[in-house]
Parts: sequence; C-alpha cells; structure tokens
Amino acid sequence: MKPHQLRIEAFGPFATAVEVDFDSLSQEGLFLIHGRTGAGKTFLLDALCFALYGEVSGDRNVRGLKSDHAPPAAMPRVSLSFSSGGRRYRVSRSPAWSAPRSRGEGTTDKPAQAVLERLLDHGPEPIASRSSEVTREVEDLVGLNADQFRQVILLPQGRFAEVLRARAEEREALLKTLFNTVLFEQAGRWLEERAKAERLQLLDQERGLAVLRQQALQEWQALQEQDMQEQAMQDGASTDAPPQDQRSLDQLRQRLESLLDVCSRTLQDTEVHWLATQKSKAAQDDLAARWDRRAEAQARLEERLARGEVVDEYRQRLRRAEQAEALRGSLAAEQQAREQLEAIQGATLEQLRHTSQARDAVQGLPASLLVLDLSALPEPVLLAQAGNDLAARRVEMHALLRKQAEASGCRTEAQRAAQSARQALGRLQAAETAIKAHEAERLTALEALQQARSARDRIGGLELAAQQAQRTADAADAIGPAEAGLAACLADQKRWELEISQANASLRQLQRQQIDGMALRLAAALSPGSPCPVCGSPEHPSPARGGSQELVDAELQVAERRLQEAQTRSRSTLSAAAAAESRLQALREQVGTASPTPGGARQQADTAMAALLAAREAALRVPSLETAILNHDTRLAELQTQRQAAGSEQAVQSATESRETLRAASLEQEIVTALGEGIAPQAVLDGIGRLDPLIKALQRSDETQSRCRSQLEQASGRLARELQASPFADPAAAREALQEEHTRERWSTRIQAYERELLELRGQLALPDLADLPQTRPDTATAQAAWAAADEARTRALTRQAQVELGLRETVRLCEAHRKGSSELERLQTRAQLTSAVADRCQGRTAPYISLQRWVLSAYLAEICGHANQRLDQMTAGRYQLRLSDEGGRGGRQAGLALRVLDAYTGEEREVNSLSGGETFQASLALALGVADTVESHAGGLHLETLFIDEGFGTLDPDTLQLAMDELDRLRDGGRLIGIISHVGALRERIHTGIEVLAGENGSSLRVGRLQQL
Repeated sequence: MKPHQLRIEAFGPFATAVEVDFDSLSQEGLFLIHGRTGAGKTFLLDALCFALYGEVSGDRNVRGLKSDHAPPAAMPRVSLSFSSGGRRYRVSRSPAWSAPRSRGEGTTDKPAQAVLERLLDHGPEPIASRSSEVTREVEDLVGLNADQFRQVILLPQGRFAEVLRARAEEREALLKTLFNTVLFEQAGRWLEERAKAERLQLLDQERGLAVLRQQALQEWQALQEQDMQEQAMQDGASTDAPPQDQRSLDQLRQRLESLLDVCSRTLQDTEVHWLATQKSKAAQDDLAARWDRRAEAQARLEERLARGEVVDEYRQRLRRAEQAEALRGSLAAEQQAREQLEAIQGATLEQLRHTSQARDAVQGLPASLLVLDLSALPEPVLLAQAGNDLAARRVEMHALLRKQAEASGCRTEAQRAAQSARQALGRLQAAETAIKAHEAERLTALEALQQARSARDRIGGLELAAQQAQRTADAADAIGPAEAGLAACLADQKRWELEISQANASLRQLQRQQIDGMALRLAAALSPGSPCPVCGSPEHPSPARGGSQELVDAELQVAERRLQEAQTRSRSTLSAAAAAESRLQALREQVGTASPTPGGARQQADTAMAALLAAREAALRVPSLETAILNHDTRLAELQTQRQAAGSEQAVQSATESRETLRAASLEQEIVTALGEGIAPQAVLDGIGRLDPLIKALQRSDETQSRCRSQLEQASGRLARELQASPFADPAAAREALQEEHTRERWSTRIQAYERELLELRGQLALPDLADLPQTRPDTATAQAAWAAADEARTRALTRQAQVELGLRETVRLCEAHRKGSSELERLQTRAQLTSAVADRCQGRTAPYISLQRWVLSAYLAEICGHANQRLDQMTAGRYQLRLSDEGGRGGRQAGLALRVLDAYTGEEREVNSLSGGETFQASLALALGVADTVESHAGGLHLETLFIDEGFGTLDPDTLQLAMDELDRLRDGGRLIGIISHVGALRERIHTGIEVLAGENGSSLRVGRLQQL
C-alpha cells in the first residue's frame, strides 16, 4: 500500500481543508513531520488510519474528531487516495458528529459515512458505501487489519514497540496475515481426517472380529449345563467374558476337546457323586447361613469405619461453630456499622456526582463554586462559602433579567424589518431542502447499488453454502431411518437368539428320544443265556422297558437344520447391526453439532437457499439503480441553479435586515458586557436554583458520615477485644465457623447415631456361633446343582457328548475365520498408527510439540530476525541481536514464536522488556523493517512501500541517532517512503523535505515542501 494524497477538513485541529501530497514527498523517500507540541502532528497519522479503517491510531475517541475550530455546520471528513496491487483507490470517511438544525435551535446527530472508489481513466467507480463494508474491502486491499496496520506500517506515539513486545499469540496472528500458510494448515487437517478414516476402518475390522468371538462364546455358553459347569471350572475355564484374541479362542476350542473327555468319565462317576453330594449339601447350607450373617455385619462395620474421618471433621466443625456462637452479636454489630457507613459514603458520592453535573451545566457561577473540588466531600467552610456566594449571584441575575426584557422589546421592532429577508430565505431553504432530499435519495440508491453488486459477487459462495447445507440436511433426515434400521436389526438379533434357544431344547429332546429308542431295540433282541451285544454278559437283570420310542431320522435332521438356520440368521443380523451402527455414526459425523435435529438442518438449508434467491433477485436490480443515480444527478444540477438565484435575492434582503438589527444590538450589548457572550440570565438563575439544595445536602452528608464512623470504631473495638479471648485469628475466620442452631443440632444427632451403630455391630460379631468360620463363603450352589443333577446324569452325558461335538466343529470354523481377520487387523493397525503419527506430528501433539503451520511461521520469524539483525547490528554497533526462543514449553501453543535479545557485551540472552527506551526504539525499528523485507522477499506476499514513525528518536544519544539515520538512508535508497514525526533538531540536518504543522487561534494548518524553505 502506498499513499498518494491525504485531504483533511474540519477534523481534529484542522478547521479548514488541508492536503498532503505524498507523491511530492516520495521523491526524497524520507520526510519529516514537525511542529510545536499540540499543533496536530500525530493527528495526521490519526487521519490516515481513520480514512482506511474508521479508527484512530492513538487512544482518542472517534466520536470527538470534529474540529472545535470549524463552523458548527462544517462536515468533518478525511479523504485518502492510495494504490495497492497496481490499482489506485480513494477512500473517504466522515465520523459521527452533531450538526445544527436547519430550522429552530438545537443539534441533530449525523451518522458516520464512508465511501470507497476505484479511480479509473473515465472516472471513479464506487466499490462500497457502508462503513463496515468499506473497512472489509480496505483490509482485503491492504492485506492488514487496523491493529496489524499500526504494528507494521503506522507506529503511533507510545505504541511503537508493540511488535517487539507483543505476545506470541498476537505475533502468530500477524504472521498468518503477512504470509500465506493456509496450505500447511489444510495439509494438517487432511492428515487428521485421513487418520480418522483409517481408525474407523480399523474399528470396523475389530467389530467384525468381535462378532466372531461373540459367536464362539455363544457356542460355548449353549453347551453349559449345570452338571458340566463344575468340571469346566476345575479345568480353569471361564464363561463370563467373551474371548479377547486368537489365543483365547484356541483355548476355548481346547476346553471343548477336554469337555469331550469329561463327558465319557462322567458316566462312571454319577452314582458315587450323588451319595456324596446329598450329605455335603446339608452341611454347606448351614455353614453358608452363618457365614452370610457374619459377612453382612462385617461389611456394615467396615462401611461405618470408613466414614470415621468425615465424622471427625464434623466434630471439629461443631466445636468451632459453638465457639464462634459467642461472637455472633459483635460480628453482626460490626458488619451493620460498616454497611451503614458504606451506604452513606455511596450516597455522598452520588450527591457529589449530581452536584458536579449540575455545576458543569451552568455558566456564570461564582469563582468559589467553580474551584470547589467535588471529587470528594469538601470542607464545611468551603461549602458554606459557596452557598453564600450563590445567594449573592441570584440578586445580580434578577437585575440582569430586567435589562433583558427591555432588549426584547427593541428586538421585536427589528424583526418586523426582517420580514422581507425571511421570505427570500424561505425560498432558499426550500431549494436546499429539495437538494438534500435528492442527495439522500441518490445516496440511498447508491447504497442499494452497492448492495446489489455485492449480492451479485456473493452468488457463487452462496450457491456452495446452499449445496453444503442441503447435503447436511439430507444426512440429518437419514439419521432417523438409520436409527430405526439399527433398532430393527437388534430386535431381529434378540428374536433369533430366542429361536436358537428353542431349537437347542427341541434337538436335545429328540436326541434323548433317539437314545431311549436304541435301548428299547436292544432290550427286545435280548434272550436269556445269549450274550448282550453291548457288554457281552449272558445275564440281563433289568432290560429297558416301555412303549415305542422310535424316532424317524428325518425329524432329527429337521431339528438340526432349524438350529443351523437360526445360528446363521443370528450371525447375519449381528453383522447387519454392526454395519447399521457404522452407517449411523457416519451420518452423525457428517451432520456434526451445528444442527442436532433434522428440522434444524432442514431449516438451515432453507435459509441458505433463501439467501441465494435473495442475492439473485438483488443482482437483477443493478441496471435500474444505475439509471436512477443518473436521473438524480441531472435533477441536482437544476436545483443548484435555483438555490443560487434564491441566495442572491436573500443577500439583498439581508442587507436591509442588518440596518434594522443595529438598533436592537446596542441594548443587547449592555447584557453581554455585564454577563458575557452566550450566557442567559434566566439560565444562570435556574442553575442556581438547582445547585443551592445540592450544596445544602452535601453539608448534611458530612455530619452523617462523622456519626457513622464513630459507631463503626466502637463496634470494631468491641469485636477486637472479644477476638483476643477466642481461638479465631480474625473476624473472617469467626464468620466462616458460624453455623445456624438447627445445623449444629443435626450434626450432633448424626455423630451420636454413628457411635451407637458401631457398638451394636461389634457386639453382633462377638457372638459364639459366628466364630471359626472360613474366610470364603461355602459354595452351596455347586452342591445343590450336583445333588439335583445326579438322577439324570447318565442320560444327560450321552446327549451332552453330541452337543459338544457339534459345538466343537463350529468353534473350529470360527477360529480359522478369526485367524484370517486378525492378520488383516494387524495390517490396518500398522497403517492407522503410521497415519496418526504423521497427523499428530503435523498438529503439534507429539515432540517437538509444534504444528506444521507454526513451524513454518517460526521459519518466517527467523528470517525476519535475520533481516532485522542486519540493521540492528548497524544501529547498535554490533551489540544487540534478536533471537527466537521456545517460550511456551512442551506442547506450547505458541512455541517457537517468542523473542529474546542477545547482548554481545555480556554474552547472555535476556527479555526484550529489559531494553532501555532508546534500545527498544532501535530494536523495534529494525524488527519493523525486517518484517517489510521478509514480506517482499516471498512470492505472493504483501508489498509494504510505506512506514510512519511517531517519535522515539529523542531517546537516542547523538552517536546512536547517527547510526539510526544511516540505516534509514539505506532503506530510503530501496524505494520506500518513510515519514518521521520528531522534535529532534538534528534530524532537520539529514532530512530535506517535510511537513510543518502550524498551530493558530483558529486551528492548525500545514506547509509542505523543502525544510529550508519552511
């Protein structure tokens, strides 16, 4: 950005229009802005910053920028023409100000205005006409916002060293603006998304393996019967948790193989086992009942003992509360006295504020009241003197009111002579009103044109936003069906699990019928003396008897197919549920948290589409608005001609009015001589009427405060004496310990109940029948199961063996499928870990704990320090160098963006805040120039052609000033425009051109040119 011409009117100290031609100053490259203190040198920088951003460079308020020296009707405005990116622009701004009403008395508030135009060969082309839009456009053109502009180009007085002393996060924001590092930020986000996708793929694979392990667990659990659980537990098997890996699956298969061996041995042991379990069951039940009583008592005792520390804490708090109760009365009295004094003091401050406002609103008051300090309560003597002077001034005002009545009669005669002048003025005002109306309509049309053009430019972005919102709404609409699909899959899974259970029971029943039928056929073939085909014995003491138990093989096959189909359907629904859950998670991630409901997402999509349609509709208005602006320009030219004619006639009539007015002026001059210009006697009298009761109220407030202070001192003294005899160090500790009576009673009751319960539990544990019990509870469930299952053990063993064989074959198949899936899982884990490691490194979550984008910014900052140190080395004769530091520590958000300074005299690094004023100026100037050098050295960076420096050279000794000026001379040779505001006389010997700011009684003015001529 390079400025060309700055025009200021009714702004700050400049009442009349002044211009600064930077093109003429740029021929030398280095110019000086000088003048007396308070003339308005810094206001030139304020005007430059205000023109670009609507903000001033220092600490001034933008609502007080209108010049006090300018006429009341003069409009404050600043205009700056500048070039950026090879094109030339002009920005004009006017701050908010108060203008006199065109009719009647008083003022009207004028809003802030701004216009940005592109300067072309055929004339200016409007770009923006609203303050916020102009600011956004300027930020895009310049490449810096207002704060960054002040840090890099415009260095205001007192804020010169902000770039040097800025915090790391502020320096990071500046570097992001100066250098385009968005590609590195996007690369980090892409890696983050890629790692997330691979983790989701890994999660899907793990869920598939979990499904296989769950199916294996279901096969194992289906084989668990009460008579086999004990043997499985003896082998170390556990059926409570599903297998976690391939090894546990293989162990499950081995347990099934072992279970087959157990089934064959069970047939031999059933008779012996039944006799032993019946006796063991009675003994175990009695022992378990006594063990349960003891365990319950011990658990309750341990739970109560665990609360012992809390109970002790409440004992201490109860004791302190009882001690603090004795101080309650004194604490309350001291608090009441303090609050009463604070209330009186607050009311007095409010009275002082009202009195000060009333005094400031009145002119012509006595000197004793004007010098009265109302920031605090004045002395009673001063208040009494002010009241007496007010009474005397009231008498004077009544005398002046009588003279004003006489002058009013003379003015009535002069008004009759001005009738013809007012008629001409009416015609002139009518013409001006019409001009203002057309100007306002033209400005409205211009604003509408800018909005229509802006809408036309935003159509592409709005189309993209509408498409994205539509995709998000579609995903939100799909969440409900996806949740319903997942619920249906889970319901199907439960239904097929029930079907598996029923099919298992039916198959076991058919298998038992098959075994019984085989026994009947064998018994029918036996005859006395012939050997048994099973055992070979010729004796047959108890052959099987009963009805026909024949079972058709087809029924058994149907039952087996039913079981297999139910198991297949169960596995299918389990896989479908996992897929539905993954789909639902993907939809939720796509929607995010911006629109948690389908209705909200659809509403956002409708809003985006409505914004797009509105922009398209607004773009269609551009041709008609351009035609309307041309019509307004034609009508304004006609109205200006009419206004000129009316003004000439009004001037002729005003001459006649002036001759008549002189007759009334002589009478009014007497009042002005006695009271002063612009002060009305009635206004002074009214102000005295408002001030008199306020002064008397302040006198009464002084007496009330004295009485309240005395009461507070008495209450504080009594409380201090009571605290000395108490265990409390201060009133705060006593107030903290205070508790209400019902709270203390509740604590005491609970403590006593706790102690009684401990005694009861210890007595219960001391009973004789609870002594000498085992540490662990007797296993009554195993004994009960063994006794109940003994009668059917032999038949169940045959059925059990068939079930185990089927379960073993299915488990072997699942183990092989799991082994193949585990290999694929290892490959996915390796890839996901690698991608996540790269993403974490680029996001700064792993050593060296700095993100890719921040690492690039740190490299830019190192380059900036390199350029800055070349100049700092010249300006400090080789003493100081700027160095980067790792401020922020491990994982610091701004690691690598902090600055320190190396002192060659000591060889140590230290904080930049430790530099003196002159040294800080040198380092800041070198750093600002280093930023400009680095930005310009990179393709696509900003071109910083201008630098303004407000003060700072006065902190340098002559030798150091010489070194700094040598460096600025070298910088000027590079083509930059440098402006310096300074009082240092030695600078005028080195700088040949500049701007002199002249202060006068009617405002400041400028002289631009050679310093010798100025």
